[in-house]
Formats: sequence, C-alpha cells, structure tokens
Amino acid sequence: MKDIEIGPIRPPSESNSLLIRVTRGCHWNKCYFCGLYKSMRFSMRPIDETIEDIRRQAQLNRGKKITSCFLQDGDALVLKTDYLLRILDAINQNFPDMQYITSYARADSITRKNPAELKALRQAGLNHLYSGMETGSDRILKLINKGFDADTVVRSGCMAKDADMILSEFILLGIGGKELSEENAAQTAKALNIIQPDFIRVHATGIKLESKLGEFVRDGSFTLQSEEEIVIEQKLFLQQLHEMDSYYVNEHIVNLLLEVRGNLRTEKQEMLSTIDRFLTLPPDERLLFTVGRRLNIFFRLDDLKKPKLHQKAGESLQQILSKNPHVDFAALCNYVRQSQI
Repeated sequence: MKDIEIGPIRPPSESNSLLIRVTRGCHWNKCYFCGLYKSMRFSMRPIDETIEDIRRQAQLNRGKKITSCFLQDGDALVLKTDYLLRILDAINQNFPDMQYITSYARADSITRKNPAELKALRQAGLNHLYSGMETGSDRILKLINKGFDADTVVRSGCMAKDADMILSEFILLGIGGKELSEENAAQTAKALNIIQPDFIRVHATGIKLESKLGEFVRDGSFTLQSEEEIVIEQKLFLQQLHEMDSYYVNEHIVNLLLEVRGNLRTEKQEMLSTIDRFLTLPPDERLLFTVGRRLNIFFRLDDLKKPKLHQKAGESLQQILSKNPHVDFAALCNYVRQSQI
C-alpha cells in the first residue's frame, strides 16, 4: 500500500486484520530473547500522520466490510490514553463496520493505566489485548530481562479482564532451558489460573544465536531442551492449568504439536491425550515426526500414517544423518524454530 506505513509483525490470529501503525519499534527493546526491534529506534508516530494513514486505508478498502484492526508495533498501550482515544475515534469513523480493535500490550504498560482509562479505551473500541507475559516465573523473567515481575503479570491480566477486554496471554515453552523447565511450567500455570485469560497462546522458544540468550547457550549457563523435553514441559504446564473457560492454542508454525488446542474447560483431557500420543511413540518415530515437522513435511501426528510423507521424512532424516551422524537435534531444531520467528 503506497505511502501507508506498515510495521513488521502482528499476531498470527490477526492475519486478516487491517494494520494501523501507531508506534515504531518497542519502547523496552531489552528482552534477551528478542531481536526484532534491536536495529530500530522507538518512536511515536505523529497523530496527524497516523490518522491520515487511517483515511487512506479507508479509501483503499472502500466497499469492503472491515471488521478487525490491529494497532502496531510492539505495544500501543504505552501511548497516552488521549492519543489512543483519538486513534480509536478515527478508526471507528472511517470503518463503521469495525468490531475488534486489538494491540500488543506489555504488562507494565497495562498497569500504568488506571481502571477508568482502560474502561474508556474499551468503550472506544479497543477490546482485545495481546500480552507477552512469556512466563510466570520471577527467576526466568529476570533471566530474560523482561522488565517486570510475575506480580505485574497477574495484576495486568486481571486489570484487562476487569475492563471487560478480551485478553490473550503469550507464553514461551523452553524459555527457562533445562535448568528451569519445571519452574516455567508450574509458575506460568499458577499465574494464568489467577488471570483466567480468554486465550493462552503457546509458543515454543526459538533462541537466536546472536541474542543475549544465545550467549548464555554458548557459555553453558542455559541448556537447550530437545523437542521431546519441550513437549514434556508443555504436558506439565497443561496439567497444572485449571479447567477454566480459556482457549489454549498452539497456533504458530514454531510449535511441534499444532493440533493441541481447545477449551480448557471441555477439551483439556483430549489435548493431554494428544501430547501422550506423541510421547508414547517409539523413539525412532518420535524423531522422524520431529524432523518431518521441522521440515514442514508433517503438520499433524496423523501425517505419520501417510506412506508418502513418512517416506519423504525418512529420506530427509537419513540425509541429515549421512552428513553428520552425531548431529545435535536439539540445536538443529532450535535453529529451525528461531528462523521461523
């Protein structure tokens, strides 16, 4: 779209949404696992420029029924409430069919708003927040330099829910490495059981080698988990989540078991059964599925039953082993995951 500024990312679930860029980059930009905005200086876009983009988007989409919009980049909620209200008003005026306006929101940005501000934003149309809590463990939050603690995670989530906003919480499996795997599962479940978000969006960690967390891997203070170990962590996490009215979803291509998704109140045991189905495969079949999944040959466990795909994955696995019989599959799979984010 000529002359309309679009940011680099949006949540997978916002693939069909109108994108409106209100900030450039991330105002925190210090997380040790993320490199997305490291080369970008944070700035707030001038209000008139943003509103003009909204008008141009309306002209380009004339005749189309646009019902959802995502505010970019990393955390629109850091902006002053009056600024956001002007943006929301412009969106609603130019897109009368709008039903959902959404944004990323850091936990500490939510808690800097008072309840009245959050409710005003909700009434103006901002009705879905995506919050990257990552983990409920204070030790891991400090390890990854997230910039807030677990208490802030819980308070922010409860504030968003109290304002009647739809809340999606992103969590990262494997973000504590082997050393803190069980703690990540337990403490993250503990926080979410209090918040009870509408969506729990699960991502397997892909550690970029050039990141600070990548340095920890190289110096031996952080040990990568295998795909199987990450799945075991996911099982521990899911087991400790209450059966609440939250939708649990492995929605990103970075995840191994994309079919593990459902309402925690009604489908928790079914999701655990799918995890157990993977974990009880013979070792050679687990490895075959893992490699095939990372090479985008398999997408679901049922694909193992398809002879052509099974053969293709087997041939790919043999090619890998022929080149390096002692390949570190934990490192190889991490490399693939980090390339997908």
